[in-house]
Amino acid sequence: MVTLGLFVLIDAKPGKEDEVESFLKEAIALAEMEEGTPVWFSIRLGPTTFAVFDAFADEAGREAHLSGQIAKALEDQASRLFAKPPAVNKLNILAAKLPGR
Repeated sequence: MVTLGLFVLIDAKPGKEDEVESFLKEAIALAEMEEGTPVWFSIRLGPTTFAVFDAFADEAGREAHLSGQIAKALEDQASRLFAKPPAVNKLNILAAKLPGR
């Protein structure tokens, strides 16, 4: 069961919205390689606002994700694509409905 999560808000620089969208769509390949990340979504909330939501069974999975390839890619692209640094919010999951459960 997933009990912990992250919600990361991302604001694209003007004119970089399509690149941010492509970057987040392509990041699914990195998420699929993370055994400790069973739930991962990239989301578009508005014209320039994006988010990533992911969930984990334990703190070890969340910490591995925070030091993994997606986090590194976000850091590498931040100054080029994002209006400000992504806002990383740690959260506790109270209940979840997932496929196969």
